Amino acid sequence: MVSCAIATCRNTSAKISKNKDGITFHRFPRDKERRRQWEVAVNREKEWSSTLSSAVCSEHFVAVDFYLTESGLRRLSMEAVPTINISPCQEPEPTITVTKPVDIKPTDTEEVIQLKHKVRRLEVIAESRKKRLNLMWQSKRRLKKKLERMACLIKNLIKIKKCIAENG
Repeated sequence: MVSCAIATCRNTSAKISKNKDGITFHRFPRDKERRRQWEVAVNREKEWSSTLSSAVCSEHFVAVDFYLTESGLRRLSMEAVPTINISPCQEPEPTITVTKPVDIKPTDTEEVIQLKHKVRRLEVIAESRKKRLNLMWQSKRRLKKKLERMACLIKNLIKIKKCIAENG
C-alpha cells in the first residue's frame, strides 16, 4: 500500500483507484537535489526525510506537471515539484482530478460515466499542453531572432578580423 507523504492528505492506494478516481502516486526523485526540493515542498517536520518508498499523490501537482506518453499513460514531468494543497493554511486549489462537472444522464452506465470523467481530465491536460506549446513557440521565435543577431555579429567580427589582418 502506498500513502501520500503530505501530512494532511489521506490518499492511499488501498482506498483510491487510479481508473475510478484518476489519482496516481509518484515516488520521490532519486536525484538528491530534486529529492530535497520535494522534501521541502511536502512541508513535514524537520526530522522527516523521504525513503525509497515515499510518494506524493497527483492531487498535489498542477495539471501542467503531467504529460501523456505515446501509449496514453499519464506521467509526471522531470521538473515537477508538489505545490498545491500541501498544508491546511494554504488556500485549496483545484487539482487535475477536480474538474468541471461532467454531463451525466440518468441512463448512463458506470462505464460511460467513468469514460466521461476520463475525457474531462484529458481535456484539462490538453488545454494545459496547448498553453505550454504556445509558450514554447514564442520562445522558439525569440531564440531564432537571437540566433540571427548572433550570426550577423559573427560575420561582422570576421570582416573586422580580415581588415586588421590585411592592414596589419
